[in-house]
Amino acid sequence: LLAAKQNEEGCFGTEGYRRNAAVVSLAGLAFMANGSAPGRGRYGRNLNRCVSYLLKNAQEDGFIFAPGSTARGPMYGHGFATLFLAETYGMWRDSDVRDKLSKAVKLIALTQNDEGGWRYRPERREADISVTICQVMALRAARNAGVFVANDTVDRCTEYVKKCQNADGGFSYMLPNDESSFPRTAAGVVALYSAGIYGGDEIA
Repeated sequence: LLAAKQNEEGCFGTEGYRRNAAVVSLAGLAFMANGSAPGRGRYGRNLNRCVSYLLKNAQEDGFIFAPGSTARGPMYGHGFATLFLAETYGMWRDSDVRDKLSKAVKLIALTQNDEGGWRYRPERREADISVTICQVMALRAARNAGVFVANDTVDRCTEYVKKCQNADGGFSYMLPNDESSFPRTAAGVVALYSAGIYGGDEIA
């Protein structure tokens, strides 16, 4: 179904979020999960289109965003695009992918706010846990692929996520803390796992 909905330029569908970087990246990850790699496997050509689309829309400052596309929060798309390119680079050592991936990682680091998190736009202002989890997953994938990620960036993100945890074990959306919810709690645990924290009071 995904393959049938992909356009020649690499994006998906005909309206709404069709040019959204997150949609392209998540579809690409689905092709990978099925066992394909860029240029190889049943969906190798589809993956190539996904990669080309994201590289084409990687801005000079590292921000991955298709101008004119619909986006609820562009940093969601950037996080998922960085994650996808990191997974791509892990199996396909292409220099252009490496260059755009490195710039994308640097943009994440530069836009981390004083609390240690991220929000909808590449600006050092507010932060929320849902956008933050996208960035920390991307950073973990990039580090796994051999791209430099500063320990300080991960440490500050970890502290932010921990501060979002409430006494009931759940996680709030933003600071100062609000009520817990199941989706945010799942995101909080994944964020800690992505930062290399697999045990301890917060996980328990």
